[in-house]
Amino acid sequence: MMTVRTLLTATLLVSTLAATASAQDFQAQPQGPGPRPPLQGIDNGDMTPSEVQKLFDAYLVMEAQQALELTDDQYPQFLARLRVLQDTRRRNQQERFRLMGALQRLSAPRMKVVEEGALKERLAALQELESRTAAELRKAYSSVDEVLDLRQQARFRVFEEQIERRKLELLMRARQQNRPTQQQPGQRPQVRRPPGL
Repeated sequence: MMTVRTLLTATLLVSTLAATASAQDFQAQPQGPGPRPPLQGIDNGDMTPSEVQKLFDAYLVMEAQQALELTDDQYPQFLARLRVLQDTRRRNQQERFRLMGALQRLSAPRMKVVEEGALKERLAALQELESRTAAELRKAYSSVDEVLDLRQQARFRVFEEQIERRKLELLMRARQQNRPTQQQPGQRPQVRRPPGL
């Protein structure tokens, strides 16, 4: 379930689109309608990656009808199938993160004894997850495509890609802003002074 804070953030995101229409576009993005999430608002680093993903999922849901030029008949079917696709992707990503965390712990350089049995088990689980994920995503995309014409199918893939690029751009920007600035050699540390001094 989407938290109230995330839902409100998504609503604010959409409501501020007009104010950010002059924001940088992707270099490869063609002219014309496309996703333009604002470049500020979620770049302060106080949202988890999961919340950011939910925010962009909500944005995709809200903007899909216009971006894909869906008819009123298409939209409800598309929306239901899109949510299945998003849930499928999120569930498999969470399982992948869990398995990768386990692999990282088991294979860390500090581990003096390698637990080969546990490593083999996790690697086999990862391989099985990757196969299952590919099959589930194919099925979910096919279901979405059933309600779209050929042009809309292409536009949907492009729309998803644009949103993913913007999400990565914002996450990288947030990471850079939250990174402590490195002091140059020989440079005196900056001292904060009270106003008026």
